[in-house]
Amino acid sequence: MNDVQLALLIMGLVIIILMIIHNWIQIQKNKKRKEKFNQNSSAPKINEENDPLFQTAEFSVGENNLNKKNLEGLEGSEKIIASNLPEGIYQDIEAVASITSKQIFEGRDLLNMQSLQTLRGVRLYVRKDDDIWSTDDAIDSSIRFNQILVVQLLASRKGELSDQEISSLHLYVNELKAKINGVLFWIANEQIKDESKKINELRLQVDRALILKVIPKSDASFHSGALIDFFNNNNIRKNKRNIHELYYGDDSITSCVLLNLAGKALEINHESFVQGIVFKMDIPNTKNITQSFNEMMIIIRECCNKLNGVLVDTSSKAMNDDYISRVYVSLKKIEQQMLAKKIVPGSELARKIFS
Repeated sequence: MNDVQLALLIMGLVIIILMIIHNWIQIQKNKKRKEKFNQNSSAPKINEENDPLFQTAEFSVGENNLNKKNLEGLEGSEKIIASNLPEGIYQDIEAVASITSKQIFEGRDLLNMQSLQTLRGVRLYVRKDDDIWSTDDAIDSSIRFNQILVVQLLASRKGELSDQEISSLHLYVNELKAKINGVLFWIANEQIKDESKKINELRLQVDRALILKVIPKSDASFHSGALIDFFNNNNIRKNKRNIHELYYGDDSITSCVLLNLAGKALEINHESFVQGIVFKMDIPNTKNITQSFNEMMIIIRECCNKLNGVLVDTSSKAMNDDYISRVYVSLKKIEQQMLAKKIVPGSELARKIFS
């Protein structure tokens, strides 16, 4: 082996050693990055199980178990009535009072509908014997009944029920009972104040909106031609309020809405002067939260590429992959909190509370 061959051999060994050292340094940096985020008490922990780089969250949550009737502790006629509640009553988040009478009544006069309209979140159902339950406009002057259900939503975005609201509800229920000489029993959540507080505490934990923005990297506004091209997407459609929404999936699930920086509807045409696009997700009212977020990020990346934009948060801070991962984990936590309470995000049940 001559000197040239020996020199080349040594050089090759040095290069291999340098590559091994470089790879080891990169692995250590990656470990430190994850440890840094995991040790930060104010940030969600990131690992292989919940990092969006390792999974796509391609799943759907059904509503099959939302409206199961709770019959525990009920016997006789109480159990019969509870097992025949009308659709749309959710005993997990609503108080339900039943009033029954041996006599059959006709018309609306005894139901005091004017007082009912002053009670927040209260609905009335009536029927005769085993007939179909009637509510809202179906309760007219010809209605005949001997059974009444008074249903009270325990909490909403307006907050928990006040002492005055609870007192007004009890007064209304007792007046109905007296007018038809009926028998009163509570099918669900008789302890209204305590249950209202619990539901509202959950609402406060998960009632969030995710707001992300895409703004131009250098120009004052996006070019109108690129804007028109970006919004020429079958998955971006205007709703009845003229606001753009992002849809995905066979069921056309809404992931988020697209707004201007003032939170108003976007006007997309050749004269448009758009300085930024807001992507807003109403988290508890969005189906399949984490999957919807993934779909939202796909369209955001497309937006950045087509419009030469950059993704920022509400304070206009640029968002990198680590930041996006933390957002994903926070959304997954909210989704799990809701499902643990049998509230499916984006369901009718969720819309009752988060409205």
